[in-house]
Amino acid sequence: MIRLANGLYICHLNGHILRIVYKGKNECEIYLGDEYQGRAPFDYVKKKLNFMEKKWNTSKITNYQYQELKSSFDTLV
Repeated sequence: MIRLANGLYICHLNGHILRIVYKGKNECEIYLGDEYQGRAPFDYVKKKLNFMEKKWNTSKITNYQYQELKSSFDTLV
């Protein structure tokens, strides 16, 4: 989750962009894309989104190209 100015937080999960707008008194508004989803307690939302970002971290996935395994004994003989 990235904190921007004026109580705006942005989170990217599985290709979706969530915007969290902190309204004060532990209350926030949630937007999925540009569509309003509702209000919720800010501390609960922040805790759950941080957990989901750690659990579903797709930023570490890279395109692997498989290579044949070579034995170190082949090169020594």
